[in-house]
Amino acid sequence: MCRRGSAMSHKKPLLNFKLLRGRIESEQFKGSVSELLDDYHRCRLLVQVSQSIALEKPIEEILENILDKLNTLTGAERSLILLLDNSGEIVFQKGRKLPSKDIEHPNFEVSWSIINDVRRSGRTIFLPNALEDSHYDHSKSVLRLHTLSVLCTPIKRNATLLGVYYADNRSVQGVFHQSQCDLAEQVMHIISNAAFAILTRRELLQNVQTLQQQLLQRANYEELVGQSGGLQQVLRLVDQVADTTATVLLEGASGTGKELVARALHRNSRRKDNKFVSLNCGALAENLLESELFGHVRGAFTGAYKDKKGWFELADGGTIFFDEISEMSPSLQVKLLRILQTGEYTPVGGGDIRRCDVRIIAATNINMAALVKSGKFRQDLFYRLNIINIKLPTLRERREDIPLLARHFIQKYSRQMEKEPPRLSSEAEQLLLTFDYPGNVRELENAMHRAVVLCTGETILPQNLPEELLSQGEDGSRRPGSFAEEKARAVADFEKRYIDAALTRAKGVVARAARASAMDAKNFFQKMTKYGIDAARYKR
Repeated sequence: MCRRGSAMSHKKPLLNFKLLRGRIESEQFKGSVSELLDDYHRCRLLVQVSQSIALEKPIEEILENILDKLNTLTGAERSLILLLDNSGEIVFQKGRKLPSKDIEHPNFEVSWSIINDVRRSGRTIFLPNALEDSHYDHSKSVLRLHTLSVLCTPIKRNATLLGVYYADNRSVQGVFHQSQCDLAEQVMHIISNAAFAILTRRELLQNVQTLQQQLLQRANYEELVGQSGGLQQVLRLVDQVADTTATVLLEGASGTGKELVARALHRNSRRKDNKFVSLNCGALAENLLESELFGHVRGAFTGAYKDKKGWFELADGGTIFFDEISEMSPSLQVKLLRILQTGEYTPVGGGDIRRCDVRIIAATNINMAALVKSGKFRQDLFYRLNIINIKLPTLRERREDIPLLARHFIQKYSRQMEKEPPRLSSEAEQLLLTFDYPGNVRELENAMHRAVVLCTGETILPQNLPEELLSQGEDGSRRPGSFAEEKARAVADFEKRYIDAALTRAKGVVARAARASAMDAKNFFQKMTKYGIDAARYKR
Protein backbone atom coordinates (compact mmCIF):
# COMPACT_ATOMS: atom_id res chain seq x y z
CA MET A 1 0.00 0.00 0.00
CA CYS A 2 1.10 3.52 -0.66
CA ARG A 3 -0.38 6.60 1.04
CA ARG A 4 0.77 10.11 0.36
CA GLY A 5 0.25 13.26 2.39
CA SER A 6 0.57 16.32 0.18
CA ALA A 7 -1.38 15.53 -2.95
CA MET A 8 0.63 17.87 -5.16
CA SER A 9 4.11 17.63 -3.60
CA HIS A 10 5.71 15.15 -6.04
CA LYS A 11 4.26 16.28 -9.32
CA LYS A 12 6.41 15.92 -12.42
CA PRO A 13 6.70 19.09 -14.45
CA LEU A 14 4.41 18.95 -17.48
CA LEU A 15 6.02 18.77 -20.91
CA ASN A 16 4.69 20.76 -23.83
CA PHE A 17 4.04 19.16 -27.19
CA LYS A 18 6.95 20.84 -29.01
CA LEU A 19 9.44 19.73 -26.35
CA LEU A 20 8.15 16.15 -26.46
CA ARG A 21 8.36 16.05 -30.26
CA GLY A 22 11.87 17.46 -30.16
CA ARG A 23 12.96 14.86 -27.64
CA ILE A 24 11.48 12.04 -29.73
CA GLU A 25 13.27 13.26 -32.88
CA SER A 26 16.54 13.96 -31.08
CA GLU A 27 19.25 11.37 -31.66
CA GLN A 28 20.56 12.06 -28.13
CA PHE A 29 17.25 10.94 -26.56
CA LYS A 30 18.01 7.57 -24.99
CA GLY A 31 14.82 7.02 -22.96
CA SER A 32 11.90 4.79 -23.69
CA VAL A 33 9.65 6.03 -26.49
CA SER A 34 6.66 4.39 -24.80
CA GLU A 35 7.31 6.36 -21.61
CA LEU A 36 7.60 9.53 -23.63
CA LEU A 37 4.34 8.80 -25.41
CA ASP A 38 2.71 8.23 -22.01
CA ASP A 39 3.92 11.69 -20.97
CA TYR A 40 2.55 13.09 -24.21
CA HIS A 41 -0.89 11.57 -23.68
CA ARG A 42 -0.99 12.75 -20.07
CA CYS A 43 -0.07 16.25 -21.11
CA ARG A 44 -2.65 16.18 -23.87
CA LEU A 45 -5.37 15.02 -21.44
CA LEU A 46 -4.62 17.90 -19.07
CA VAL A 47 -4.79 20.40 -21.93
CA GLN A 48 -8.08 18.90 -23.18
CA VAL A 49 -9.60 19.07 -19.70
CA SER A 50 -8.55 22.71 -19.33
CA GLN A 51 -9.97 23.57 -22.77
CA SER A 52 -13.29 21.80 -22.04
CA ILE A 53 -13.73 23.77 -18.83
CA ALA A 54 -12.73 27.03 -20.52
CA LEU A 55 -15.30 26.39 -23.27
CA GLU A 56 -17.94 25.77 -20.56
CA LYS A 57 -18.98 22.39 -21.95
CA PRO A 58 -21.64 20.46 -20.00
CA ILE A 59 -20.08 19.07 -16.83
CA GLU A 60 -21.41 15.55 -17.50
CA GLU A 61 -19.70 15.55 -20.90
CA ILE A 62 -16.44 16.77 -19.32
CA LEU A 63 -16.52 14.14 -16.57
CA GLU A 64 -17.38 11.30 -18.96
CA ASN A 65 -14.43 12.26 -21.18
CA ILE A 66 -12.10 12.57 -18.18
CA LEU A 67 -13.08 9.18 -16.75
CA ASP A 68 -12.73 7.45 -20.13
CA LYS A 69 -9.28 8.93 -20.73
CA LEU A 70 -8.11 8.20 -17.17
CA ASN A 71 -9.31 4.60 -17.49
CA THR A 72 -7.19 4.24 -20.63
CA LEU A 73 -4.08 5.99 -19.28
CA THR A 74 -4.11 4.44 -15.78
CA GLY A 75 -5.32 0.94 -16.61
CA ALA A 76 -8.41 1.32 -14.42
CA GLU A 77 -11.23 -1.15 -15.00
CA ARG A 78 -13.91 1.10 -13.43
CA SER A 79 -13.98 4.69 -12.18
CA LEU A 80 -16.24 7.07 -10.31
CA ILE A 81 -16.38 10.76 -9.39
CA LEU A 82 -18.43 11.84 -6.37
CA LEU A 83 -19.19 15.43 -5.37
CA LEU A 84 -20.19 16.26 -1.80
CA ASP A 85 -22.14 19.10 -0.18
CA ASN A 86 -21.15 20.92 3.02
CA SER A 87 -22.65 18.18 5.17
CA GLY A 88 -20.73 15.46 3.32
CA GLU A 89 -23.78 14.11 1.49
CA ILE A 90 -23.26 12.90 -2.07
CA VAL A 91 -25.04 15.31 -4.42
CA PHE A 92 -23.51 14.39 -7.79
CA GLN A 93 -21.97 11.21 -9.14
CA LYS A 94 -20.66 10.05 -12.48
CA GLY A 95 -19.32 6.58 -13.23
CA ARG A 96 -17.72 4.97 -16.28
CA LYS A 97 -17.73 1.24 -16.97
CA LEU A 98 -19.68 1.07 -13.72
CA PRO A 99 -23.28 -0.22 -13.82
CA SER A 100 -25.91 2.19 -12.50
CA LYS A 101 -26.77 -0.22 -9.67
CA ASP A 102 -23.12 -0.02 -8.55
CA ILE A 103 -23.44 3.76 -8.17
CA GLU A 104 -26.86 3.62 -6.51
CA HIS A 105 -25.64 1.17 -3.83
CA PRO A 106 -21.95 2.03 -3.38
CA ASN A 107 -21.73 0.46 0.09
CA PHE A 108 -21.86 -2.93 -1.59
CA GLU A 109 -20.41 -2.33 -5.03
CA VAL A 110 -17.28 -0.17 -4.61
CA SER A 111 -14.64 -0.02 -1.87
CA TRP A 112 -16.48 2.44 0.31
CA SER A 113 -14.08 1.99 3.21
CA ILE A 114 -11.25 3.32 1.01
CA ILE A 115 -13.37 6.24 -0.21
CA ASN A 116 -14.25 7.15 3.39
CA ASP A 117 -10.58 7.08 4.39
CA VAL A 118 -9.74 9.51 1.59
CA ARG A 119 -12.64 11.76 2.65
CA ARG A 120 -11.40 11.80 6.25
CA SER A 121 -7.71 12.27 5.52
CA GLY A 122 -7.88 14.35 2.33
CA ARG A 123 -4.97 12.27 0.99
CA THR A 124 -4.51 10.01 -2.00
CA ILE A 125 -4.51 6.24 -1.50
CA PHE A 126 -3.39 3.72 -4.08
CA LEU A 127 -3.04 -0.01 -3.39
CA PRO A 128 -1.27 -2.66 -5.49
CA ASN A 129 -3.49 -5.37 -3.95
CA ALA A 130 -6.27 -4.40 -1.56
CA LEU A 131 -6.88 -8.06 -0.64
CA GLU A 132 -3.40 -8.28 0.87
CA ASP A 133 -3.44 -4.89 2.59
CA SER A 134 -3.81 -5.15 6.37
CA HIS A 135 -6.04 -2.07 6.50
CA TYR A 136 -8.57 -3.36 3.98
CA ASP A 137 -8.30 -7.17 3.83
CA HIS A 138 -11.29 -7.33 6.18
CA SER A 139 -13.41 -4.83 4.18
CA LYS A 140 -16.67 -6.41 3.01
CA SER A 141 -16.64 -4.48 -0.26
CA VAL A 142 -13.01 -5.42 -1.02
CA LEU A 143 -13.66 -9.09 -0.25
CA ARG A 144 -16.99 -9.15 -2.09
CA LEU A 145 -15.62 -7.57 -5.25
CA HIS A 146 -12.21 -9.26 -5.06
CA THR A 147 -10.70 -5.80 -5.51
CA LEU A 148 -7.00 -5.74 -6.36
CA SER A 149 -5.61 -2.41 -7.61
CA VAL A 150 -7.21 0.74 -6.17
CA LEU A 151 -6.53 4.45 -6.71
CA CYS A 152 -8.53 7.04 -4.81
CA THR A 153 -7.76 10.76 -4.64
CA PRO A 154 -9.63 13.76 -3.17
CA ILE A 155 -11.04 16.67 -5.18
CA LYS A 156 -10.17 19.79 -3.20
CA ARG A 157 -10.38 23.54 -3.60
CA ASN A 158 -7.87 25.12 -1.27
CA ALA A 159 -8.40 23.08 1.92
CA THR A 160 -12.07 22.26 1.27
CA LEU A 161 -12.98 18.72 0.21
CA LEU A 162 -15.39 18.85 -2.73
CA GLY A 163 -15.42 15.20 -3.74
CA VAL A 164 -13.52 12.02 -4.50
CA TYR A 165 -12.15 10.28 -7.59
CA TYR A 166 -12.12 6.47 -7.28
CA ALA A 167 -10.72 3.87 -9.71
CA ASP A 168 -10.06 0.15 -9.36
CA ASN A 169 -9.11 -3.00 -11.23
CA ARG A 170 -10.45 -6.35 -10.10
CA SER A 171 -8.34 -8.43 -12.50
CA VAL A 172 -4.79 -7.11 -12.31
CA GLN A 173 -2.79 -6.15 -9.24
CA GLY A 174 -0.17 -3.41 -9.16
CA VAL A 175 -1.81 -1.49 -12.00
CA PHE A 176 -1.41 1.97 -10.45
CA HIS A 177 1.96 3.69 -9.99
CA GLN A 178 3.22 7.09 -8.90
CA SER A 179 2.78 8.59 -12.39
CA GLN A 180 -0.92 7.57 -12.51
CA CYS A 181 -1.47 9.12 -9.09
CA ASP A 182 0.23 12.33 -10.24
CA LEU A 183 -1.98 12.42 -13.33
CA ALA A 184 -5.20 11.79 -11.36
CA GLU A 185 -4.30 14.51 -8.85
CA GLN A 186 -3.48 17.00 -11.59
CA VAL A 187 -6.75 16.34 -13.41
CA MET A 188 -8.78 16.62 -10.19
CA HIS A 189 -6.98 19.86 -9.37
CA ILE A 190 -7.98 21.28 -12.76
CA ILE A 191 -11.65 20.31 -12.41
CA SER A 192 -11.88 21.49 -8.78
CA ASN A 193 -13.13 24.94 -9.83
CA ALA A 194 -15.78 23.39 -12.07
CA ALA A 195 -16.79 21.09 -9.19
CA PHE A 196 -17.00 24.08 -6.86
CA ALA A 197 -19.21 25.89 -9.40
CA ILE A 198 -21.56 22.87 -9.61
CA LEU A 199 -21.90 22.64 -5.84
CA THR A 200 -22.32 26.40 -5.42
CA ARG A 201 -24.98 26.54 -8.14
CA ARG A 202 -26.81 23.62 -6.54
CA GLU A 203 -26.70 25.29 -3.13
CA LEU A 204 -28.00 28.56 -4.57
CA LEU A 205 -30.82 26.77 -6.39
CA GLN A 206 -31.75 24.96 -3.18
CA ASN A 207 -31.77 28.27 -1.29
CA VAL A 208 -33.97 29.86 -3.96
CA GLN A 209 -36.35 26.88 -3.90
CA THR A 210 -36.48 26.99 -0.11
CA LEU A 211 -37.22 30.71 -0.11
CA GLN A 212 -39.84 30.28 -2.82
CA GLN A 213 -41.47 27.47 -0.84
CA GLN A 214 -41.46 29.59 2.30
CA LEU A 215 -42.96 32.44 0.32
CA LEU A 216 -45.67 30.18 -1.07
CA GLN A 217 -46.43 28.86 2.40
CA ARG A 218 -46.57 32.36 3.81
CA ALA A 219 -48.45 33.86 0.88
CA ASN A 220 -50.45 31.77 -1.56
CA TYR A 221 -49.58 33.63 -4.77
CA GLU A 222 -50.76 30.89 -7.17
CA GLU A 223 -49.40 31.73 -10.63
CA LEU A 224 -47.76 35.05 -9.76
CA VAL A 225 -44.43 33.72 -10.99
CA GLY A 226 -41.35 35.89 -11.39
CA GLN A 227 -38.37 37.55 -9.76
CA SER A 228 -38.41 40.95 -11.50
CA GLY A 229 -38.36 44.11 -9.44
CA GLY A 230 -41.79 45.18 -10.72
CA LEU A 231 -43.50 41.95 -9.68
CA GLN A 232 -41.71 41.79 -6.33
CA GLN A 233 -42.93 45.31 -5.56
CA VAL A 234 -46.51 44.15 -6.27
CA LEU A 235 -46.08 41.11 -4.01
CA ARG A 236 -44.67 43.24 -1.20
CA LEU A 237 -47.78 45.45 -1.39
CA VAL A 238 -50.01 42.37 -1.40
CA ASP A 239 -48.19 41.16 1.69
CA GLN A 240 -48.76 44.46 3.45
CA VAL A 241 -52.44 45.01 2.68
CA ALA A 242 -53.85 41.47 2.29
CA ASP A 243 -55.02 41.06 5.87
CA THR A 244 -56.67 44.47 6.14
CA THR A 245 -60.17 45.71 5.32
CA ALA A 246 -58.93 48.39 2.89
CA THR A 247 -60.41 48.43 -0.61
CA VAL A 248 -57.86 47.92 -3.38
CA LEU A 249 -57.81 49.24 -6.94
CA LEU A 250 -55.70 47.17 -9.35
CA GLU A 251 -54.54 48.98 -12.47
CA GLY A 252 -52.91 47.23 -15.39
CA ALA A 253 -53.29 46.25 -19.03
CA SER A 254 -55.36 43.22 -20.01
CA GLY A 255 -53.60 39.95 -19.29
CA THR A 256 -51.27 41.26 -16.56
CA GLY A 257 -52.84 39.07 -13.87
CA LYS A 258 -55.19 41.40 -12.01
CA GLU A 259 -57.53 38.59 -10.95
CA LEU A 260 -54.57 36.52 -9.73
CA VAL A 261 -53.51 39.41 -7.52
CA ALA A 262 -57.09 39.80 -6.26
CA ARG A 263 -57.20 36.10 -5.36
CA ALA A 264 -53.82 36.41 -3.61
CA LEU A 265 -55.19 39.30 -1.54
CA HIS A 266 -58.19 37.18 -0.55
CA ARG A 267 -56.26 33.99 0.21
CA ASN A 268 -53.81 35.80 2.45
CA SER A 269 -56.49 37.52 4.49
CA ARG A 270 -58.62 36.37 7.39
CA ARG A 271 -61.48 36.11 4.85
CA LYS A 272 -59.79 33.21 3.02
CA ASP A 273 -62.28 30.60 4.34
CA ASN A 274 -65.23 32.56 2.92
CA LYS A 275 -66.28 33.13 -0.70
CA PHE A 276 -64.27 34.92 -3.35
CA VAL A 277 -66.55 36.18 -6.14
CA SER A 278 -65.22 37.48 -9.46
CA LEU A 279 -67.55 39.63 -11.57
CA ASN A 280 -66.83 41.28 -14.92
CA CYS A 281 -68.72 44.56 -15.06
CA GLY A 282 -68.44 44.71 -18.85
CA ALA A 283 -69.83 41.22 -19.47
CA LEU A 284 -73.29 41.66 -17.92
CA ALA A 285 -76.12 44.03 -18.76
CA GLU A 286 -76.93 46.58 -16.03
CA ASN A 287 -80.15 44.90 -14.84
CA LEU A 288 -78.52 41.46 -14.71
CA LEU A 289 -75.48 42.75 -12.85
CA GLU A 290 -77.67 44.54 -10.30
CA SER A 291 -79.67 41.37 -9.69
CA GLU A 292 -76.49 39.30 -9.42
CA LEU A 293 -75.04 41.71 -6.86
CA PHE A 294 -77.99 42.56 -4.66
CA GLY A 295 -80.44 39.75 -5.37
CA HIS A 296 -84.11 40.27 -6.15
CA VAL A 297 -87.51 39.54 -4.71
CA ARG A 298 -90.26 37.55 -6.39
CA GLY A 299 -92.03 39.61 -9.06
CA ALA A 300 -89.32 42.28 -9.26
CA PHE A 301 -89.20 41.85 -13.06
CA THR A 302 -90.37 39.47 -15.75
CA GLY A 303 -88.96 36.04 -14.99
CA ALA A 304 -88.38 36.72 -11.27
CA TYR A 305 -90.51 33.78 -10.10
CA LYS A 306 -88.90 33.53 -6.68
CA ASP A 307 -86.62 35.40 -4.33
CA LYS A 308 -82.91 35.18 -5.17
CA LYS A 309 -79.94 35.96 -2.97
CA GLY A 310 -77.28 38.25 -4.46
CA TRP A 311 -73.54 37.91 -4.21
CA PHE A 312 -73.26 40.51 -1.46
CA GLU A 313 -75.41 38.27 0.72
CA LEU A 314 -73.80 34.99 -0.35
CA ALA A 315 -70.26 36.37 -0.01
CA ASP A 316 -70.83 37.93 3.42
CA GLY A 317 -67.49 37.79 5.23
CA GLY A 318 -65.63 37.24 1.95
CA THR A 319 -64.39 39.23 -1.04
CA ILE A 320 -65.97 40.48 -4.27
CA PHE A 321 -63.70 41.32 -7.18
CA PHE A 322 -65.05 43.80 -9.74
CA ASP A 323 -63.12 43.44 -12.99
CA GLU A 324 -63.45 46.27 -15.53
CA ILE A 325 -64.99 48.51 -12.84
CA SER A 326 -64.88 51.39 -15.34
CA GLU A 327 -67.75 49.69 -17.26
CA MET A 328 -70.15 49.94 -14.30
CA SER A 329 -73.23 52.06 -14.98
CA PRO A 330 -73.78 55.34 -13.07
CA SER A 331 -76.80 53.96 -11.16
CA LEU A 332 -74.83 50.90 -9.99
CA GLN A 333 -71.95 53.17 -9.00
CA VAL A 334 -74.30 54.93 -6.57
CA LYS A 335 -75.39 51.64 -5.01
CA LEU A 336 -71.82 50.37 -4.74
CA LEU A 337 -70.82 53.64 -3.04
CA ARG A 338 -73.59 53.11 -0.50
CA ILE A 339 -72.28 49.66 0.38
CA LEU A 340 -68.73 50.98 0.77
CA GLN A 341 -69.95 53.76 3.07
CA THR A 342 -72.50 51.92 5.19
CA GLY A 343 -72.43 48.22 4.30
CA GLU A 344 -76.12 48.49 3.40
CA TYR A 345 -77.98 47.44 0.23
CA THR A 346 -81.52 46.70 -0.96
CA PRO A 347 -82.50 43.75 -3.22
CA VAL A 348 -83.99 44.58 -6.63
CA GLY A 349 -87.74 45.09 -6.22
CA GLY A 350 -87.51 44.94 -2.44
CA GLY A 351 -87.87 47.54 0.30
CA ASP A 352 -85.94 46.07 3.20
CA ILE A 353 -82.41 47.20 4.00
CA ARG A 354 -79.81 44.47 4.47
CA ARG A 355 -76.26 44.62 5.73
CA CYS A 356 -73.13 42.79 4.66
CA ASP A 357 -69.44 42.62 5.44
CA VAL A 358 -67.71 42.20 2.09
CA ARG A 359 -64.29 43.42 1.07
CA ILE A 360 -64.23 44.99 -2.39
CA ILE A 361 -61.32 44.75 -4.82
CA ALA A 362 -61.68 46.50 -8.17
CA ALA A 363 -59.63 46.36 -11.36
CA THR A 364 -59.35 48.43 -14.50
CA ASN A 365 -57.23 48.50 -17.64
CA ILE A 366 -57.81 52.19 -18.33
CA ASN A 367 -56.86 55.43 -16.58
CA MET A 368 -59.52 55.90 -13.90
CA ALA A 369 -58.37 59.42 -13.03
CA ALA A 370 -59.06 60.45 -16.63
CA LEU A 371 -62.53 58.89 -16.48
CA VAL A 372 -63.29 60.81 -13.29
CA LYS A 373 -62.08 64.02 -14.88
CA SER A 374 -64.33 63.47 -17.92
CA GLY A 375 -67.33 62.80 -15.65
CA LYS A 376 -67.77 59.16 -16.72
CA PHE A 377 -66.98 57.77 -13.27
CA ARG A 378 -68.03 59.09 -9.87
CA GLN A 379 -65.24 60.90 -8.09
CA ASP A 380 -66.45 59.90 -4.60
CA LEU A 381 -66.57 56.22 -5.58
CA PHE A 382 -63.11 56.45 -7.15
CA TYR A 383 -61.70 57.80 -3.89
CA ARG A 384 -63.40 54.99 -1.94
CA LEU A 385 -61.97 52.33 -4.26
CA ASN A 386 -58.51 53.87 -4.55
CA ILE A 387 -57.46 53.61 -0.90
CA ILE A 388 -54.75 51.13 -1.93
CA ASN A 389 -53.59 51.38 -5.55
CA ILE A 390 -51.54 48.56 -7.05
CA LYS A 391 -50.18 49.00 -10.58
CA LEU A 392 -49.30 45.79 -12.41
CA PRO A 393 -46.38 45.92 -14.87
CA THR A 394 -46.77 44.68 -18.44
CA LEU A 395 -44.84 41.59 -19.46
CA ARG A 396 -42.46 43.61 -21.64
CA GLU A 397 -41.58 45.60 -18.48
CA ARG A 398 -40.53 42.37 -16.73
CA ARG A 399 -38.82 40.43 -19.53
CA GLU A 400 -36.53 38.65 -17.07
CA ASP A 401 -39.61 36.74 -15.86
CA ILE A 402 -40.44 35.35 -19.32
CA PRO A 403 -38.30 32.16 -19.09
CA LEU A 404 -39.65 31.42 -15.57
CA LEU A 405 -43.24 31.96 -16.67
CA ALA A 406 -42.75 29.93 -19.84
CA ARG A 407 -41.43 26.92 -17.91
CA HIS A 408 -44.18 27.32 -15.32
CA PHE A 409 -46.85 27.11 -18.04
CA ILE A 410 -45.07 24.21 -19.74
CA GLN A 411 -45.20 22.29 -16.44
CA LYS A 412 -48.85 23.26 -15.89
CA TYR A 413 -50.15 22.10 -19.28
CA SER A 414 -47.90 19.03 -19.38
CA ARG A 415 -49.50 17.90 -16.10
CA GLN A 416 -52.95 18.49 -17.56
CA MET A 417 -52.07 16.41 -20.62
CA GLU A 418 -50.29 13.77 -18.48
CA LYS A 419 -47.10 13.99 -20.54
CA GLU A 420 -43.44 14.58 -19.72
CA PRO A 421 -42.72 18.33 -19.76
CA PRO A 422 -40.72 19.18 -22.90
CA ARG A 423 -37.58 21.30 -22.74
CA LEU A 424 -37.64 24.84 -24.16
CA SER A 425 -35.03 25.16 -26.92
CA SER A 426 -32.69 28.15 -26.84
CA GLU A 427 -34.05 29.31 -30.23
CA ALA A 428 -37.65 29.23 -28.98
CA GLU A 429 -36.66 30.97 -25.75
CA GLN A 430 -34.94 33.76 -27.70
CA LEU A 431 -38.13 34.34 -29.71
CA LEU A 432 -40.13 34.52 -26.48
CA LEU A 433 -37.70 37.04 -25.00
CA THR A 434 -37.88 39.44 -27.94
CA PHE A 435 -41.66 39.48 -28.44
CA ASP A 436 -43.66 42.48 -27.14
CA TYR A 437 -46.75 40.59 -25.87
CA PRO A 438 -49.68 42.96 -26.44
CA GLY A 439 -51.73 40.36 -24.53
CA ASN A 440 -49.17 40.21 -21.68
CA VAL A 441 -48.91 37.09 -19.48
CA ARG A 442 -52.15 35.66 -20.85
CA GLU A 443 -50.68 35.71 -24.36
CA LEU A 444 -47.50 33.96 -23.17
CA GLU A 445 -49.61 31.34 -21.38
CA ASN A 446 -51.62 30.68 -24.54
CA ALA A 447 -48.40 30.37 -26.55
CA MET A 448 -47.00 27.80 -24.10
CA HIS A 449 -50.28 25.88 -24.04
CA ARG A 450 -50.15 25.66 -27.83
CA ALA A 451 -46.47 24.64 -27.75
CA VAL A 452 -47.10 21.79 -25.30
CA VAL A 453 -49.99 20.52 -27.45
CA LEU A 454 -48.02 20.68 -30.72
CA CYS A 455 -44.66 19.47 -29.39
CA THR A 456 -44.18 15.81 -30.36
CA GLY A 457 -40.60 15.40 -29.12
CA GLU A 458 -38.63 16.27 -26.01
CA THR A 459 -37.96 19.88 -27.03
CA ILE A 460 -40.21 22.84 -27.87
CA LEU A 461 -38.95 24.25 -31.18
CA PRO A 462 -39.72 27.59 -32.86
CA GLN A 463 -42.24 25.91 -35.19
CA ASN A 464 -44.34 24.97 -32.12
CA LEU A 465 -44.83 28.68 -31.27
CA PRO A 466 -47.61 30.96 -32.61
CA GLU A 467 -47.09 32.60 -35.99
CA GLU A 468 -46.93 36.06 -34.38
CA LEU A 469 -43.71 35.14 -32.59
CA LEU A 470 -42.15 33.58 -35.68
CA SER A 471 -42.84 36.63 -37.87
CA GLN A 472 -40.86 39.08 -35.72
CA GLY A 473 -37.43 40.43 -36.63
CA GLU A 474 -34.27 40.10 -34.55
CA ASP A 475 -35.06 43.34 -32.74
CA GLY A 476 -38.52 42.07 -31.79
CA SER A 477 -40.33 44.04 -34.52
CA ARG A 478 -42.66 42.15 -36.83
CA ARG A 479 -41.01 40.73 -39.92
CA PRO A 480 -43.20 41.06 -43.08
CA GLY A 481 -44.53 37.78 -44.45
CA SER A 482 -45.52 36.85 -47.98
CA PHE A 483 -48.06 38.91 -49.95
CA ALA A 484 -50.83 36.43 -49.12
CA GLU A 485 -49.93 36.43 -45.40
CA GLU A 486 -49.82 40.22 -45.20
CA LYS A 487 -53.13 40.48 -47.10
CA ALA A 488 -54.80 37.99 -44.74
CA ARG A 489 -53.46 39.89 -41.72
CA ALA A 490 -54.70 43.24 -43.08
CA VAL A 491 -58.16 41.76 -43.80
CA ALA A 492 -58.35 40.30 -40.28
CA ASP A 493 -57.34 43.64 -38.72
CA PHE A 494 -60.00 45.44 -40.78
CA GLU A 495 -62.73 42.93 -39.89
CA LYS A 496 -61.98 43.16 -36.17
CA ARG A 497 -62.05 46.96 -36.22
CA TYR A 498 -65.25 47.04 -38.31
CA ILE A 499 -67.14 44.57 -36.09
CA ASP A 500 -65.99 46.41 -32.96
CA ALA A 501 -67.31 49.71 -34.34
CA ALA A 502 -70.59 48.13 -35.51
CA LEU A 503 -71.28 46.57 -32.10
CA THR A 504 -70.40 49.82 -30.35
CA ARG A 505 -72.97 51.71 -32.46
CA ALA A 506 -75.58 48.95 -31.95
CA LYS A 507 -74.88 48.81 -28.17
CA GLY A 508 -74.13 45.09 -28.36
CA VAL A 509 -77.26 44.01 -30.26
CA VAL A 510 -75.84 41.56 -32.83
CA ALA A 511 -78.84 41.52 -35.16
CA ARG A 512 -78.91 45.33 -35.31
CA ALA A 513 -75.13 45.51 -35.93
CA ALA A 514 -75.37 42.91 -38.72
CA ARG A 515 -78.33 44.70 -40.33
CA ALA A 516 -76.51 48.05 -40.28
CA SER A 517 -73.46 46.35 -41.83
CA ALA A 518 -75.55 44.75 -44.59
CA MET A 519 -74.33 41.36 -43.43
CA ASP A 520 -76.12 38.10 -42.69
CA ALA A 521 -76.51 37.82 -38.89
CA LYS A 522 -75.07 34.28 -38.92
CA ASN A 523 -71.99 35.43 -40.87
CA PHE A 524 -71.59 38.42 -38.53
CA PHE A 525 -71.74 36.16 -35.48
CA GLN A 526 -69.23 33.70 -37.00
CA LYS A 527 -66.73 36.52 -37.42
CA MET A 528 -67.34 37.61 -33.81
CA THR A 529 -66.54 34.04 -32.71
CA LYS A 530 -63.47 33.92 -34.96
CA TYR A 531 -61.97 37.00 -33.33
CA GLY A 532 -63.16 36.25 -29.78
CA ILE A 533 -65.47 39.29 -29.60
CA ASP A 534 -68.16 39.19 -26.88
CA ALA A 535 -71.30 41.25 -27.56
CA ALA A 536 -72.06 41.59 -23.83
CA ARG A 537 -69.26 44.09 -23.25
CA TYR A 538 -70.87 46.55 -25.71
CA LYS A 539 -74.29 46.62 -24.02
CA ARG A 540 -75.32 49.72 -22.10
